[in-house]
Amino acid sequence: MAASIANTLAKNGHEVILFTNEKINQTETKNFLGQRLHSSIKNIVPPSHIQPKTLLDFYANFFRSFILKLKTDIWVDVYSCCFFPWTNISYIHYPFLNSDNYKQHFPYLKRPFVVQTGALPYVFFEKNLFNSNGKLVIANSIFTADEIKKNSGTESTVLYPPINSCFFNDEQSKITKKQKMNLVVTVSRFDPAKGLEVIPNIALMTDDNIHFAIIGRLHHKKTLLSLQKIIKNYGLTNRVKLYPNISRSELKTILETAKIYLHTKIGEHFGISIVEGMAMGCVPIVHASGGTKEFVPNHLRYGSSYEAAKIINREILKWSPQNAKESIEAAEKFKEENFAKNFIKLFNEYAKIKK
Repeated sequence: MAASIANTLAKNGHEVILFTNEKINQTETKNFLGQRLHSSIKNIVPPSHIQPKTLLDFYANFFRSFILKLKTDIWVDVYSCCFFPWTNISYIHYPFLNSDNYKQHFPYLKRPFVVQTGALPYVFFEKNLFNSNGKLVIANSIFTADEIKKNSGTESTVLYPPINSCFFNDEQSKITKKQKMNLVVTVSRFDPAKGLEVIPNIALMTDDNIHFAIIGRLHHKKTLLSLQKIIKNYGLTNRVKLYPNISRSELKTILETAKIYLHTKIGEHFGISIVEGMAMGCVPIVHASGGTKEFVPNHLRYGSSYEAAKIINREILKWSPQNAKESIEAAEKFKEENFAKNFIKLFNEYAKIKK
């Protein structure tokens, strides 16, 4: 998201500074995202000795964003999912202030986690003192927009995330006519929050000729080790394979041969990887919750592992090139070019009003 927005602004003649926690490696960016950052983009890494995702990191981001705002005319926040007073444009993947962790009324706290407890001053501020006038708030789905409205009263504009153009083939027939295997692919961070442990259970309930691939960035090694143990204990080492930290090109190669894309996270806010799979001709099968309901039809949504296995068996059996064609066409509206066009329109309208 940050790369797409930065590149869009740079290509439209704006001077762009990208603030990141680590120095950008253009080779790694190209391998992972399928494209480099525009050559004119400056990259600044603010000094920090705080580990990400801690309570201290939350407040460090708060104060660092204020200091960094002084270096810019317009500050675009695509990371924090918070509403800071000095932020001009906020792209919200899912609001920090949400109904999962906080109550509608004081004392607000719903779950006694350290981050939630320590962030209460910020929650009080957003619920009682934040003013969205003069700001542009963008949500990644209608689901997220509703959550923003419900918890902070802030209106937002829905702009679905961009899907990199490398996932779309100019000649659609190359994918629809490509020989596909009885393969089910899941693309996700190896992270306990993603619900990947249900995949071996689902695999046990599918036909023996159906294979599974789990692909993603290795964020939590314990999750990878746990999956390896479950797969071995279930006797599924020949049917369920793990692919941590592979390149974008390797990911595309696997997706091209798969019939099904399976998404396991419950309450997914949008699900970029789902649409990437659809763009490669995979039939999406997702949990019946969150923002995925906005673009995945009802008959491809499940409520339990048993239902997921049942749908996989059915869709593998009835799969045809026409299914791939329908998935690709449904994914095309999320192309990065469409995102860039819509974002720059919103940006220009906002910049004009700001002047």
